Amino acid sequence: MMTQKNAQPKYEPLTAVEMATLWRDNRRRLVDDHLEARTVATGRPAHMKIELTNYCNLACPMCPHEQMERDVGYMKPELFRRIIDMAAPELEFAYLHHLGESLFHGKIGELIRYGRSKGVAMGLSTNATYLDHRKAKLLLENGLDFLVISMDGASPDTYARIRVGGDFATTVKNVRNFFELKKQIPNDLTVVVQMIVTDANRAEVEPFATLWRDLDGAQVMIKEARDWAGQVKLVQLGKASVPAVNHTPCKMLWTELTVLWDGDVVPCVNVYEKQNVLGSLAHQTLDEVWNSARMRHLRDRHLADEVDGIEVCATCPRHGFDHPNFVAHDQLTQRMRNYVRTDLTPRAGLS
Repeated sequence: MMTQKNAQPKYEPLTAVEMATLWRDNRRRLVDDHLEARTVATGRPAHMKIELTNYCNLACPMCPHEQMERDVGYMKPELFRRIIDMAAPELEFAYLHHLGESLFHGKIGELIRYGRSKGVAMGLSTNATYLDHRKAKLLLENGLDFLVISMDGASPDTYARIRVGGDFATTVKNVRNFFELKKQIPNDLTVVVQMIVTDANRAEVEPFATLWRDLDGAQVMIKEARDWAGQVKLVQLGKASVPAVNHTPCKMLWTELTVLWDGDVVPCVNVYEKQNVLGSLAHQTLDEVWNSARMRHLRDRHLADEVDGIEVCATCPRHGFDHPNFVAHDQLTQRMRNYVRTDLTPRAGLS
């Protein structure tokens, strides 16, 4: 019989109103941390990218996957649950994607369901080459909140030049079947069909929108190709100029983390190798990593506008922090406000 001393306390789940209040208070603390130049954050991450795998079946020219040198693997479900348990309830949104095709993870439905059970909104990005009926059901039935489907071409030839290794006809069929299934299974999923604009597909923006806007519930996003903080050649992406450097401290050091498949943590979405590793959530607590000596050092260097010599940061324009906007909207809403558009003007995006 369990004694009272060893009994685990029981917690009632937070109501939607209580959760929204907690999230907003946490966002305010993060803003105050940034404004008051604190290297030790009092708020906790509102957003996390969790890499279920860094394996991918395609070789797209705007992605650094082909130049990645770290080991390839899959996140263990027990590690995923540990991360979510440590990050909730302050964690608002988890994007289950970084440098791989998340649908290859054999437990993806289970992981989405677990995150949702802890009150964390779940999103991911897919190339849809393996978005078959079974995996479509897993996404729809387990509560996924936000899905980006990256196609990048409106014709077989253009698609083949960008989504190298994929088959246009098969992928289009997968996506159309997914939307048909979406009408049959009750869900609250927002789906965006995305084109990342390069010189190879710029002429197909209008045909791309026409191809997908006829689907019930489909949103079309035209997104600018990003250079991963100078790590992917701009000429390869067809971009005319390097963006101006933002000399204020990068917001991401005070708002989010990126977790690689083995639990190692890096400070931002532009880091795809084992650079600026802050610690490991396989062996440390989230709070230990979030305010680790390495993270405090990065925050200090950004506050001083002295990032020369810091990998990735040194070649990045850095990302400004719109404090009122950040406080006003939860992270899922923020993402949808950026992605769900009616016009075809290319939008900036980090994922």
